[in-house]
Amino acid sequence: MLRSQLQPVPVVFLPGILMPVAVRYRALLGALGGDARPVLKELEVYGGPSVPPPGYSLKAELDGIADAADAAGLEAFHLYGHSGGGACALAFAVLHPERVLSLAMDEPATDFDAEDLRRMCEANLPMLELLPDELVRAFTRLLVRSDLEPPPPPDGPPPPWMSTRPPGISAFIRALVDSTCRSIASATSAGPPTTATGA
Repeated sequence: MLRSQLQPVPVVFLPGILMPVAVRYRALLGALGGDARPVLKELEVYGGPSVPPPGYSLKAELDGIADAADAAGLEAFHLYGHSGGGACALAFAVLHPERVLSLAMDEPATDFDAEDLRRMCEANLPMLELLPDELVRAFTRLLVRSDLEPPPPPDGPPPPWMSTRPPGISAFIRALVDSTCRSIASATSAGPPTTATGA
C-alpha cells in the first residue's frame, strides 16, 4: 500500500503538569505531518472553571482520556504521555487495555511501583507547603540533574497559563498518592501492561 493511501494513526497525546499540550507537542506534530490523527488532551486538573476542579482525582484524569477518545470517535487508539501525562497514560492502559493499541511514555511521573511512589512522595510532598512561586521553582529543580542548574525563565512576562501551575502541581501530586493511586499500584504489580503495535 502506498504511503498516501494509509489512514492517519489515531494518537491521544497527554502533556506533563507544566506545559500545555499544544505547546508540549508542537514540534513533534510538525514532524509527524499527516501520518498521525492527533487528539491533544489537556490534563483534567486544568480542565475546569477552577484549578483544581471540584472533586479532582486521578480517576478524573482517566475518565477524561476515555471521554476525549469517545468525542473523537475512537474506540481504540495509541496513547502517548509525558511526565504526569505518562503516569496517567500508564494507569489508563492498565485499567483499559482493550482501548490502547500501543503505549508510549517519556519520563513518566511514576510507574506506580510502591518504592517509586515512596521516592516520589519524599521528593514532592514537602513542596506542597511552599508559596506558589517557590513551588514552581522547586518543582523545576526536580526535573534537572542535581549537578546542573535549571535554565532561567524566558524574557518577558510569563504566559497566562503559568498562574494555574502551582495549584495544578499541588493537586496532581496529591492525586498520585491517594487511594486510587494505591489501587492502580496493586493492578500493576503483576507486571507492565501488554502493548501492541499496528503493522
